[in-house]
Formats: sequence, C-alpha cells, structure tokens
Amino acid sequence: MVAVKIVISFMIVILSTYIGIIKSNKLKSREYILREMVTFLGLVENDIRYMMNILPNIYESARQKLSTELKNVMGKIVVDMLKNNETGLIEQSIVNNVSKLDSLNDYDKNVFISTLKSLGKSDLESQISIIENGINILQNQIKEANDTKMKNSKLYKTVGTITGIMIVVIFI
Repeated sequence: MVAVKIVISFMIVILSTYIGIIKSNKLKSREYILREMVTFLGLVENDIRYMMNILPNIYESARQKLSTELKNVMGKIVVDMLKNNETGLIEQSIVNNVSKLDSLNDYDKNVFISTLKSLGKSDLESQISIIENGINILQNQIKEANDTKMKNSKLYKTVGTITGIMIVVIFI
C-alpha cells in the first residue's frame, strides 16, 4: 500500500512539473513564432518591392523559408487565396488560420491578421508602409515576449513542481 502511494505521489509531482514545462515552452514558442512572422513579413516586403508578383505567390515563396507552425498556417491561407477571389472569404481564412496559433496571445494574432488583411488592397508604397508598421509592432512584441520568457520560464517550472509536492503533502 505504501509503495502505491509513493508511486502515485511521484506521478503527481512529475505530471505537475511537466505541466509547468509545457507552459514554459509555450513562452519560448511565442517568441520564436513572432520572430518568424517578422522574417515572413520582411520577405513579403522584399518581394512586393522588387518582384512585382501576385500576393499568393509572394506568400508561398516567403512561406518556404519558415520552419514553425506558421508555415502550415500560411500554406492554408495561400491555398484559400488561390481558390477564392472573394475578399471576405480570404479575410475569413486569414482570421481562422492565424487564430490556430496557440502559442500567441490575442494581440499578436490581431497585429498579424490586420497586416495580412491590409495587403493587396492598396498601392505599392502603402503596402510597404503597412508591412513596416507590422514589423515594428511585432519587434516590440518580441522584446516583450523575451522579457516575459526570461522572467516566467523558470517560475512556471518551479511552480509546477511545488504544486505537485503540495498536492502530495495534502493527500498524505
């Protein structure tokens, strides 16, 4: 009976520590995806400025250089852009697909969504200005995400372990 309690106690501590590690990794993932968004928008800006290509092709060429879940999200958006010419459906696709990025907070998603929605609706200089504005906002979000990660990453792991130990102590 004592061995079962020890095993269950050990499992509770491991599980709560694991939850803390997952939360910590989510902070790291947010920063990395934000960096990829900036990279993506920079590539899109260069293509718009110099290549004079259509938007789905620009997104696809920029998407190929990504490595996170953002690559899949942008792929779905590109497919929807090629299938539909209706602006409302494309905007809905952007909202739906970017909303699937769980590591980001709502503000991060809204910045990226509004930037993507605005592209293709104006002249060349306005699009470049929109992208530069989006990049600046995302760079500020990267700084904030890095600060949050540095402050809270260790905290989440420690709180997870301590919570598990407290639960074990309460039930013993």
